[in-house]
This record gives sequence, C-alpha cells and structure tokens, in this order.
Amino acid sequence: MKMLSSKEKAALRAMAQTLRPALHVGRQGLAEGAVAELRKAFAREELVKVAFKADRESLPELVASVERLTESECVGGVGKRRSFYRPHSDEAKK
Repeated sequence: MKMLSSKEKAALRAMAQTLRPALHVGRQGLAEGAVAELRKAFAREELVKVAFKADRESLPELVASVERLTESECVGGVGKRRSFYRPHSDEAKK
C-alpha cells in the first residue's frame, strides 16, 4: 500500500471524527475474531475506527498489529481510539 501524505491523513482524520468505532478491542489484545471483524469492516468501508481498551503503553504495538494484519494504515486518533484507512482495490469497486 502506498504511504499517505500528511494532507491525505488530515482529510481522513477529519472524516473519522464523526465515525463510531466499528470494533472494540479488549485488554487481551487482538483475537482472531477481532481481526476477522476488522476485515469485514474494511470490505464495507475504507475508513474504520477502532476503540482499544488496553493500557496506553501497549497501544503502539496493537496499532502496528492492526496495520500489519489488515494491510491498513493508521491515520490518527485521540485517546484510545484510532482510525485506519485501507483503500478498496480496483476489483472490489467493479
């Protein structure tokens, strides 16, 4: 996936402000079921918000895991909520 510019990320963050979290990730981290739900959410939408219940110290590791497992990019967030972007493939748009 191509890296997003800071302007693109800012526009996506603005759009994400009105989104409700598509998934709540518990203190135990990412379970296989949570990853499957994230993939379903990305099949519907390009921009997905995730709420994390884990402590702030483990948040960067969880964000990196979400990015790696869903092939998405974190565009930002506030507190324990992060927004992830994954563009739909050209085949999915047809």
